[in-house]
Amino acid sequence: MQIVLIFLLSLTPGDTLEFTLDQAIDYALQNNPELELLILDSENAQAQVDEARSAFYPSISASGYYAYMSDVAVFELDSMLIPMGQHENWNYQVSLQQVLFTWGKIYNAYKVASLSSDIAQLDIIRKTQEVRYSVTDAFYGILILEEMVMLSHESLLQLERHARSVETRYRAGLVPQFELLRAQVQVANLKPQVIEAENALKLSQEGFKMLLGIPLQQELRLSGELQMVDEEFKMDELITTALENRAELKNLKKVTEIAKRSKMIASRSNLPTLVAGATYARTKPFGFGGDDWGTNLTFNIGFDFPIFTGFKNLAQYKQATLQLRGAHLALENLEKGITLEVRQAFYNFQAAEQAINAAQENVAQAEMTYDIINKRYQNGLATNLEFMDVQLAAMQARTNYLSALKNYYTSRAEIHKAIGKEE
Repeated sequence: MQIVLIFLLSLTPGDTLEFTLDQAIDYALQNNPELELLILDSENAQAQVDEARSAFYPSISASGYYAYMSDVAVFELDSMLIPMGQHENWNYQVSLQQVLFTWGKIYNAYKVASLSSDIAQLDIIRKTQEVRYSVTDAFYGILILEEMVMLSHESLLQLERHARSVETRYRAGLVPQFELLRAQVQVANLKPQVIEAENALKLSQEGFKMLLGIPLQQELRLSGELQMVDEEFKMDELITTALENRAELKNLKKVTEIAKRSKMIASRSNLPTLVAGATYARTKPFGFGGDDWGTNLTFNIGFDFPIFTGFKNLAQYKQATLQLRGAHLALENLEKGITLEVRQAFYNFQAAEQAINAAQENVAQAEMTYDIINKRYQNGLATNLEFMDVQLAAMQARTNYLSALKNYYTSRAEIHKAIGKEE
């Protein structure tokens, strides 16, 4: 990946940027703005885990003050004036507080924060899978469109050569004007299709640049081969893998666990909390009527018992119960949705494979027929109409093959996305 970035930085505006599929995916993952936001969310979630963990440790604080009293009250005892304090007063102290027992509320709060951090990490994985799928689909889509453009140009050249041949025959009086007009009309009809294919390719390339975060004016070339991969899928195995790997499903399971722990916290909110502490203090003046420093060490233990909170805790418990029920329902629905998604991707993949096999046979037959009719036409044994019919049939067969190949790559990427494949 570092080599790719160094290469990109060394490019000048006029250079052509070349990507393989893996390089394109790596670049997109490095530059996707939504991924950057999810990474920040993950770091923030981890900071919240650290904050929740701090509740296990004691809290230590220090305080102090200095006070000067201009007038000190005195009282008289047996004709003796006794001051009620000193002009200068000093105090500093160090306190320690430790929560001893909360009925698991602190622990569950910590686990909730940890689960939230896990969810943030899974969101990154899910987005990574989405980016990988989008880049893969767009990458092969461009390769297919490049083949489509080449095919349309090749077909146009064939028809133009044929139109010139018909014109030559017409000038020699071998064919009627009707055949010449038919050939010229066929050429004119194909030219908009060539322009349409070129425009589709340009739009796809610009969309691909936006997906990767590359300037639209940057020249781009993709390096890859259009060939089928020897890969066999079994539906039951795919469904099992998807239910084990999908980040969304893992997320909902963790959301369910969060709801369980939130319910536990809410159910124990009316129970007392036990706290202990200690304070070390030095004071001047220490005691009444003196002017010396003194030390005092205090230990304490106590509890906080919420007797009545206006039914707030009961309302929070009801909310937690409803959230848990909703999480269970969402989890069940998501499992069904993922199963359906895998089945659909599997069927699409099977259909694409069958379509490719049929299209390959059709292409071979169409090209063989074209060669035969082309030779027959050159020898004056076939009509102009027969030639154009087989030429268009050959073009349509190759177009159908490319469309089937595009569906194959798309459905294959859909399967990888549906099962939560990360690489």
